[in-house]
Amino acid sequence: MAFTTHCWRNFLRLEPLFLSGLKRGRWLCLALSLMLANAAQADTPVELQGLKLERQDTALYMSGTWQFELPSALEDALLKGITLYFVTEVDISQERWYVYNQRVAHAERHVRLFYQPLTRRWRVNISPQPFNVSGLGMSLGQSYDTAEEAMGVVRRIVQWRIANAADYNPDAKQTLNINFKLDLKQLPRPLQIGAAGQSDWNIGYNQTQRLEFKP
Repeated sequence: MAFTTHCWRNFLRLEPLFLSGLKRGRWLCLALSLMLANAAQADTPVELQGLKLERQDTALYMSGTWQFELPSALEDALLKGITLYFVTEVDISQERWYVYNQRVAHAERHVRLFYQPLTRRWRVNISPQPFNVSGLGMSLGQSYDTAEEAMGVVRRIVQWRIANAADYNPDAKQTLNINFKLDLKQLPRPLQIGAAGQSDWNIGYNQTQRLEFKP
């Protein structure tokens, strides 16, 4: 355990600009330390509060707030230059009496959170696509003075367009599935391997309900 702790600390001392140039040995050291870490703690609990669905003339919108706290291991990783990615996915499906339900709409909200040591500021980017696919070209970004302010943006969803209004059929039985998680797939490959199955990195939520709007 002393060996893995030493490797983890060595990795976290590196600045973000040098992450792309890490040697294979350092990546393997990090992955090994994560896989051997103590996973006795429970997964991070997540709740969705204040869920609100609005149907306007041309679109369906969703608002709400994710309630969860970052484990200390992830806070430390952020301070040392590791970028975290969160994704919310929404599916609207229409029930059918034959075969499978038909998915009529799908939306994704990707959030990129990282710390800038030189300016001591926090940066949040929001994109409809994974950042490893879209880069930052289609994202909205802003910097914040404190981690609390940045996490407030990560947690809060305001008037997010999840579908076209035409996708909602009030005469049909439709369901809404909401999925939220810390997206390990957008991390560097060795980090994905090391973080998989570790409770500190297992942040997720899933809910399915009838799609209904208040009059």
